[in-house]
Amino acid sequence: MTDQIDIEELIDANIQNNLEGENNIETFKTNVPPKWNVSLDDCGYKQLPNGTEFVHDDVRNIRLFEDVGTVEPVPLFVDKPFGVGMGTMQKLEKYKALISTHTGDVLNCRPISDTYKLVNHSELFEKQGKYLQENSDLPLNNVEVIDRVYENGRRASRTIHFNDLKMDVGQNDLVKCRLDVFNSVDMSWAFQVFSGAYRSLCQNTQVFGGEKAYQNKHLHTQNLNVDAMLTNANTSLSSWYANQDAMIHWKNTKVTDKKFATFLTNTLCKVENGRGTKLIADAEYKVNNKLLNFFMDKYHAESNQSGENLWTAYNCLTYWSTHTDANYVDKNGKDQTLGETKSKHTVQMNRQNKIRQLLTSDAWQELELVA
Repeated sequence: MTDQIDIEELIDANIQNNLEGENNIETFKTNVPPKWNVSLDDCGYKQLPNGTEFVHDDVRNIRLFEDVGTVEPVPLFVDKPFGVGMGTMQKLEKYKALISTHTGDVLNCRPISDTYKLVNHSELFEKQGKYLQENSDLPLNNVEVIDRVYENGRRASRTIHFNDLKMDVGQNDLVKCRLDVFNSVDMSWAFQVFSGAYRSLCQNTQVFGGEKAYQNKHLHTQNLNVDAMLTNANTSLSSWYANQDAMIHWKNTKVTDKKFATFLTNTLCKVENGRGTKLIADAEYKVNNKLLNFFMDKYHAESNQSGENLWTAYNCLTYWSTHTDANYVDKNGKDQTLGETKSKHTVQMNRQNKIRQLLTSDAWQELELVA
């Protein structure tokens, strides 16, 4: 691991040489791809298609995030394109570039403004680990911690499975409590903390919605209070106990495949004006038959084991939000793949947010009321 360098020494030697300035800030790019102080391939980590993963059992362990390094804002200069002083370097007063403090390389992202609040991954997860150990009621002696970084460290997430907080929904269908934190240093992700569950049977990431869930999402603006969001995450314990009752209720609530299909055509599989799916009612709309076929194929397979009930329907939804490249058999008996071109972790986050929204919808509440 290389020593940290003096940022001030890089302003003239690196920034001016490596940045390609344009007078349009919105289209600003750098010509230097981000690099980091160590090769993560050599550290015993698992390599993902778009990132790196480190699984361990200590909430105070931030090794992966330390190896990725931190970024810092530095003055930004552009080549004045015309007028007096044309061809000279001009400092932008309200915008800065982001640079790796380990290598001095510039991140290939838009410049940040004065209102942006930078939260480095290592500092964030060191703070979370300390809080959980010193101020939380969550059991930490038997946990699985999954740390991930994406896009060379520009995005990061931490998932904690609390193995001592688990329940059997029925027929050895085990579910355990989990806590997730997401962060970015390049404005691509908002800072997000949410509690949920993990289903061992199908490796689903289960999300909750409404008053029984803890979820907090905030842009990286100056009023972002990271400490408060991490502190409030302790409510994930009460959220876990509250949602245990919900899961048992869903297990005991009968939902036929016809009723589930009707629910889907009015919600997730509803396409308006050919531009996407919304969770609102409209007189005229199209149905995403590919997505509907996926859900129904999954529902029929799942119901053979767990029955025709709302718990089965819920797990079909969370299977979709977890397994972004899932295979299924369509109504004609042909094998199909439900994939998207975006990064897997981005697709997962988008789908999980849709499920959270769906769980508070009138359509879902109507299913819950079915005796």
